[in-house]
Amino acid sequence: MVTVDTIQGKIASISDQDENTSNISATDYSLRLNYINQAVKEWQEATDWQVLYKEYNVLVSTSTGNASIVLPDDFRKLASYPLITHDGATTDQFPETRGQEAGQYISTDKRVEILGNPLDNYILRVYGVTLVSGASVKVPYYRTAASLVSPANICEIPNPEYIVKRSLAYLWEAREDARFPEMKSEADRILANLIDRENVFSEASTFSRVKTSEEVRHGDFRWGDDS
Repeated sequence: MVTVDTIQGKIASISDQDENTSNISATDYSLRLNYINQAVKEWQEATDWQVLYKEYNVLVSTSTGNASIVLPDDFRKLASYPLITHDGATTDQFPETRGQEAGQYISTDKRVEILGNPLDNYILRVYGVTLVSGASVKVPYYRTAASLVSPANICEIPNPEYIVKRSLAYLWEAREDARFPEMKSEADRILANLIDRENVFSEASTFSRVKTSEEVRHGDFRWGDDS
């Protein structure tokens, strides 16, 4: 587990030739922490990371029609179909549609929409069923990466060296240091390796290779193949 203070020490060891974080001024520590969090956000947006996968489970307390369910504060995007046991016994997968496409569906089409924004919270709106009291809703989603605030906070990125290199690139770019493109390239290389690793599962997994778009959509079915 790598803490913010460890990352600050690694940055200082290269930038200042001194890894002792107690020698970093409060102003520089705060500035570099800002760069660290910029790097975290950049990493977050690069792909859908498994470490950011999360599930939200909620029970509906009252019987209602088109239910609007407030999603957690850290919600970023759906990771898969929400699973809704709408009548207390039957569980269905509900695909996501956009509000702009509402006219394409009839009232009995089972679907969900994501409405809202980070300021006002995201809402999951359920269509096509009446949710009875006690109905359960399971929402697989990707969360936002946690901001790093204190020296003891732990970096959740599998390879924190990306944060070190990317933060140094930000720092050197701000200083107009000619070394910043090289450091940015090094950070990009680490990020690319992280994405490659994300797409290759463990030997124990049946999903140990990247599937084609046709496989994702149609499973074992192949166009033009009747076998």
